[in-house]
Amino acid sequence: MGRRDARSLDHATLEEMRRLAVRRVLAGEARRAVAASLQVNAGTVAKWMMVYYRDGEAALASTTASGRPPTLSPRQQRQLRRWIETKNPRQLQLPFALWTLPLVGQLITKRFGVVLHPTTIGRLLARLGLSPQRPVRRAFTRDDATCRAWMQDEFPAIVRSMKRRQSTLLFADETGVHEDGPVARTWGRRGRTPVVAVTGQRARVNVISAISPRGRLWFRCYRGTLTAARFLEFLKALLRDVRGAIDLVLDRHPAHVAAAVARFLHAHRARLRVHFLPGYAPDLNPDEHVWAHLKGLFRRNPIERDEHLASAVDASMAMIRDDRALVRGFFGHPAVAYVKEALRW
Repeated sequence: MGRRDARSLDHATLEEMRRLAVRRVLAGEARRAVAASLQVNAGTVAKWMMVYYRDGEAALASTTASGRPPTLSPRQQRQLRRWIETKNPRQLQLPFALWTLPLVGQLITKRFGVVLHPTTIGRLLARLGLSPQRPVRRAFTRDDATCRAWMQDEFPAIVRSMKRRQSTLLFADETGVHEDGPVARTWGRRGRTPVVAVTGQRARVNVISAISPRGRLWFRCYRGTLTAARFLEFLKALLRDVRGAIDLVLDRHPAHVAAAVARFLHAHRARLRVHFLPGYAPDLNPDEHVWAHLKGLFRRNPIERDEHLASAVDASMAMIRDDRALVRGFFGHPAVAYVKEALRW
């Protein structure tokens, strides 16, 4: 039987072999005999004995190899993470506005005088707890102070009033689903882009919905833009379907603040109260995540030739509506954590 390279063994096995070899040699066996029975080189056994005589039995224990020292010091790594988390490349006099591996490499070379391969940079960023993510769009005109006041003061006050009135809390919003919308990624042969058959039409169906933290959802599909008349139809349907008072949270869409709507709300103020979200802050509305889920369904499963967009959207919304656990899950997104906090979930 041939010899084996002891370096190919795992640390625990190799440590046990070292200890066994030393014990057998100390018991009087010849080193060559021990080496032959363990299928290692005699010189290996001699090296183990030399280590034992010089440093004692503790020196036979396995240790983790330190590996190649990192190119960037711990302090430089922490600084790199702060730059990526708190700044965009333009703020650091770099081209483009989004971080990519080559751009991070430029920053490392510029600030630390080190050239790293993109693969090495990717591993370094992963160790720092960073990952490639799709950024959220946020308007320049968004007022973060107003958003904080809404989450910390205004919305908790609405919840306290809602509990006194024993009303139903709803969040409403609207969106459009396009027949020629983007499709999701799929696997295929390298260099040969997969083809997904679509209708080629550019139809659009709009949807308005309202959701409650308890997992209920109401919706209505329609063609064309959202007008005050269409919005009023939706409000009337809510009042027919929901018992008692309603506190409705939504944005300042022109249809929501139209004069006809204001008159309707005044006439039904005993049952229906409307509260407006801060401007340019759609992420604060849990109903936004209904749209993310809905559009994700159509990205993964585009409209087929014999399907009608309106029917497909209506069926998809009905499927979401019937899954109350899914609807409750839309309130679990970190961006709307303030809702659960105010409700003391």
